[in-house]
Amino acid sequence: MRILYLHPKAWIGEYAMLVEFRRRGYEVCVLEERREGMVGARLYTEDFLEPGDGIRTIWYHPGRGAARLLTLPVDRFFRKTFDGRNLGHRMWVIREAVRIFAPDAVYCTDGFSYAVPAALLRRFGLLHIPLIASYIGGDILDCSHMGYGRRRTPELNWLMRTSIRHIDALRALCDSIERALLKDGADPARITLIPIQIGAPREIYEQVYAQRAQARAQVRDRLGIPQDARVLVTLSGNYFSKGIQDLARAWPAVLAAFPDAWWILAGPEDPWLAEGILPLLNASVGRARVRLTGGLRGRETYAHLAAAELHVNPTLCEGLNMATVDAAAVGTPTVCSDAAGVSDWILRHDCGLVYAAGNVLALERGVIEALAQPERLTAWGPRCRGMIGDFTAEAVFHRLAELFDRTLRR
Repeated sequence: MRILYLHPKAWIGEYAMLVEFRRRGYEVCVLEERREGMVGARLYTEDFLEPGDGIRTIWYHPGRGAARLLTLPVDRFFRKTFDGRNLGHRMWVIREAVRIFAPDAVYCTDGFSYAVPAALLRRFGLLHIPLIASYIGGDILDCSHMGYGRRRTPELNWLMRTSIRHIDALRALCDSIERALLKDGADPARITLIPIQIGAPREIYEQVYAQRAQARAQVRDRLGIPQDARVLVTLSGNYFSKGIQDLARAWPAVLAAFPDAWWILAGPEDPWLAEGILPLLNASVGRARVRLTGGLRGRETYAHLAAAELHVNPTLCEGLNMATVDAAAVGTPTVCSDAAGVSDWILRHDCGLVYAAGNVLALERGVIEALAQPERLTAWGPRCRGMIGDFTAEAVFHRLAELFDRTLRR
């Protein structure tokens, strides 16, 4: 089977799945955007990201090419609705890639920037092979007021709902995205729930989990946190929609209940951290028991998650949220808002607490309740590990391959 991937760089972890499909005997080709290093409008390469990966690729510059003159009316008409992109030009480029690669199926890594133009090609009879699209979160969730995704204007609603009707198979990363697709008129029979795979080989998580006590001791020692303290950790981009400011509001109540509590605030120093999170702490109980780590990479990420009794995910609106999955993989349970897609897994596996997003009082109660029951935290650990089976690269590959095969058989 030959699969044409559209814009796999939409998610950094997609490349591993392309390589796995290639290793399993599938032929994989790619259409991807590129601006730097482009002399003309197109560049054809025999590899995608790594020399020798064998993934034939068409790189194209969105701002170049004679076809832009022909697609200009469509591009101008839809520019605002299509988030400033050139809809007609992208349709042209996708059709060109299909003609060159002659794939058996087209797979869109995100459900907006490439799925919409590909679906419109189907709508107008210009694409005659199966079309599959993945919905990550911001492409379908209507929560721009939370700083996430696009504002669902009537024009955008029409564009999304029209595209959904002409896609053969829709991959939803979590239950909440499936519910959003159904709300937009998707046929339930065409939706398949397949999450994203964990970001590192499973052996890495297993090693950190096996050495959890050592990782805990090392991280706490490095951050100056007592070994017997109650510790919670957050790991996110620290921008507004991640909701870390809600935990900053809840932190005084947590400290009042547990004066020995500490908070590891991990993740990059987004401007919102200085603008909307740290001022809340400075104005209340201060930052004496808060440790900022900055961005973390690789094994250090999982070690910091393992160093805490509890991971907190107060996101206001999101697709899946892999930090919660990473925490579960090393045995750390989560108090999670119901705005994260992973909250459905927490409820299914009974491995944490879920509260209503944006409700600071409910967040306070959830964190205090969890920290007050060490035996419950201990029981949640193995259950967290039990849910990871859905997120391994092997499990995701098999479900995605089955989706491709089933769509082609139809």
